[in-house]
Amino acid sequence: MATQQKSTLGDLAQGAIAKYLKQIAAYEQPVMADTDPENLHQMRVGLRRLRTAVQVFATGLDLPKGGREPNIAVVGRKLGQLRDLDVIGASLRDRYAPDLPDHEQQHLGTVLRHLAQQRHKTFKQVKQLLKGKPYGQLKQSLTGWLADPTYGAVAVLPADQVVPDLALPLLSQLWLHPGWLVGTKSGRSGVQVNTRLSRAAAEALMVDQGPVLHSLRKQVKRVRYQLRLVADLYGGALEEDIQRLSTLQDTLGDLQDSTVLEAFIAAGVPEAKAHMPRLFALLADGRHRAWQQWQGQQQHYVDGDQRQRLRLALLQPGGPGNDRVAEVNGAGKGRGAGSKALGKGGRPKPGSLEAELEEEASRA
Repeated sequence: MATQQKSTLGDLAQGAIAKYLKQIAAYEQPVMADTDPENLHQMRVGLRRLRTAVQVFATGLDLPKGGREPNIAVVGRKLGQLRDLDVIGASLRDRYAPDLPDHEQQHLGTVLRHLAQQRHKTFKQVKQLLKGKPYGQLKQSLTGWLADPTYGAVAVLPADQVVPDLALPLLSQLWLHPGWLVGTKSGRSGVQVNTRLSRAAAEALMVDQGPVLHSLRKQVKRVRYQLRLVADLYGGALEEDIQRLSTLQDTLGDLQDSTVLEAFIAAGVPEAKAHMPRLFALLADGRHRAWQQWQGQQQHYVDGDQRQRLRLALLQPGGPGNDRVAEVNGAGKGRGAGSKALGKGGRPKPGSLEAELEEEASRA
């Protein structure tokens, strides 16, 4: 029976970088083929998670310049622009178009043609980026580092000893975010969510505080990705919060998306609100439903007991997860970053690491 070795911070970092670099490389060619928007989503999620890993483990890493966080961010932002257009198109075609009267369908056609022109231009930029030197250097730098990694001094420390100190600062930033206070009232019993706001008052708050809520969504996403990075060290102790944060991220995304859709429609159709009243009413209804969902989720995390529970959980790593860290880390060794385990139609083979990555990304 093999002796189990406790994973170090370096092991955890190397395993995460190998895993997400592999995901990025596996979807690179499918993205350039542009046959399924899901491939773009998967690659973008891989880039986000790679960026999070590099940020979280920065103190223990000595990465080459070409593989550092700013270079990952550049690629991620460009893919994000294309993904945003795909989401807009899918929402308009699949979610809203079936419920519009004929005359609004005609105006929607104008919007979709405008969208197609923008997407064509943005896709060309993405394709050039993925064929270009900076992206090639990013892959080459990280592949080279994985073959012969160099670390900072703290990388030799046991992961379960260091991870709480890495995880808690980002969680603190989340708890201190002003977005939690949008639509609340304070009293002797503390902060309470104001569920008695009229629909008009809630709409005004969403307009006024939209950028704050969008910022909160990004912070929620960062913390969720971070928790997923280290979850194997905690057994199942973080799973409930990871799922809650995923749902919260989706809800805040629905709030933001309706605003983005309105702005995009207005850019394609002059006086769009007057010409497409049914569509704008549907957008407002969806936004209000998302607001009600947000208030329930907000109440959970403005509760000081819930915040303290997650803090304490992060202070106590340990459990069966260390074996999984070693398994994932081993999966990245001896296999180039461009290797794939894709089956028919470019989809991952069941049971492969790619299949696991895709399942994770579907919840991103």
